[in-house]
Amino acid sequence: MFNLNKAFYLYQTQSFTGTELPAKTLCLTFDDGPGKHTADIARFLYENNIQATFFVVGKYAYHHPDILQQLKEMDHLVGNHTYEHPDIPYYVSVDGNIIDQVVRTDAVIKPYVTSNRVYFRAPYGKWSPEVAHELNRSILTANHIGPIFWEVAGIDCYYWQNNWPAEEAAARYLTDIEQQGRGIVVFHDEIADMDVVKPRNKTLELLKILVPQLLERGYQFVSLDEIPSIKETSTEKPTFTLRSKGGKRVSLKNKIELYAVGQAGNLQNLLTLEELGYGKVAIKAANNLYLSTAGETNNLTASAVEMNATETFDLIPVNATTIMLRCTNGFYVAIEKNGKLSSSAQFMRQAAIFSYANHNLAVKNSISLMKRFSLLKKRLLFVKSKLQQKISQ
Repeated sequence: MFNLNKAFYLYQTQSFTGTELPAKTLCLTFDDGPGKHTADIARFLYENNIQATFFVVGKYAYHHPDILQQLKEMDHLVGNHTYEHPDIPYYVSVDGNIIDQVVRTDAVIKPYVTSNRVYFRAPYGKWSPEVAHELNRSILTANHIGPIFWEVAGIDCYYWQNNWPAEEAAARYLTDIEQQGRGIVVFHDEIADMDVVKPRNKTLELLKILVPQLLERGYQFVSLDEIPSIKETSTEKPTFTLRSKGGKRVSLKNKIELYAVGQAGNLQNLLTLEELGYGKVAIKAANNLYLSTAGETNNLTASAVEMNATETFDLIPVNATTIMLRCTNGFYVAIEKNGKLSSSAQFMRQAAIFSYANHNLAVKNSISLMKRFSLLKKRLLFVKSKLQQKISQ
């Protein structure tokens, strides 16, 4: 059953760490790849029965699907590290589109993500409540968990920048790990920001020295999804609400009917999402049944125990926080005059536009006066183009 009062967020304001791991237990993670050394690092770890997480940068991952496939085959986890590796608190402060950074990377890595959630690490570990708020506004990041931080920092790239030998770097890592005694450790299989340092990367050599030393000292290795707080969060199904233009929530009525008449704070408003690939989703209502377009009427009901073709929808983002839903009959979900949801909108201009919100978040989508004028101008231009088409026919 849904619990409206449970504090559950997709992106936390405080980072996940490995401090709850038992003594002498480590979780190895790698940032900034994939690159020249990624596959060799992954294979070395695989041969030593160590499952790691590789937080990849989208612009590199795009060019190396072969490496992502190898990571998947070797049972390593692939995580999201943004598309272009920005300093995201500053990036968001200057109106950078962090949702786009994350979603573009998702589009590349999703075929190689074997976990039921996508794990996210912020570049440089830099984070802020404003970044969490921004990412929690979008249904496109609803299956994410983050940010993932660490106990042992990944400063190997700075060792290579200063031409340290692998032996000295391994000794420094060993000292840091012994001081912490447990936790998440960061390395770099690639270096995202310093192209001149990339040829000096000796992380594979470092690992070949360090891992045997750690094993000899009795350290054990676990996967990221075995860390208790991350594991618990991964089992949660993110719940959300959809709101109409008038601010009413899509709500379950009469056990299976759906109306956009719900008020805030009602458990009957809550929905869960299942991603199916190719932009398709299935949605469950508060009765734990799938939204369906089956039947002779155009009504949308929460009535299906199993998912078939009539229980799938094309999710069409309008912007960061709003969506449309297209049904398998090619029509769009609409809101009738009485508030009932139907699959009767033949054209996109007739479709209902829903605002998405994680049910724990009080999201206010305020629009500036300048933005309102811009939207009005776009609508007038649309009407003008339609009139010109009719005149020319």
